[in-house]
Amino acid sequence: MQRRYSAGGVVALMATAALALSMKEWSATIRPQDGSTISGTATVVPREGDSLMVTISIKGANAGETHPWHVHQGGCDNSGAVIGDASRYKPMSVGPNQAGEATAKVKAALTVGVPYSVNIHRSVSDPGVVACGNLRPVAGEIVKEIEQ
Repeated sequence: MQRRYSAGGVVALMATAALALSMKEWSATIRPQDGSTISGTATVVPREGDSLMVTISIKGANAGETHPWHVHQGGCDNSGAVIGDASRYKPMSVGPNQAGEATAKVKAALTVGVPYSVNIHRSVSDPGVVACGNLRPVAGEIVKEIEQ
């Protein structure tokens, strides 16, 4: 049986759905580019106050290297501006195990339906991209049909 709701109830439901869309976790599988062997994962978790907690983990890099990284607007094939203040993304140091991890908190919000990517750059002096992953909202239904 379908239940009917007042206009106020529908507005509240729509507002809840919009909030769910904007508060979704994002993830990326980072793949090598330009002959690199660097791969890994990244997650972006929205926080209160229009900020994001971005976590990245890579492997296959050379021990001792330092790699700048950022979330960019656009996909790996066409990345654009850095999301948030670029200085908040501290360069990642690669350990003796050829792996590295980093976290950044940036003032920004991601919008479902807009492409974003995580770029790993060659070095502080060479901004060439050596690995990249397209960010996607974590799978799952946001709104189900209301039935009784």
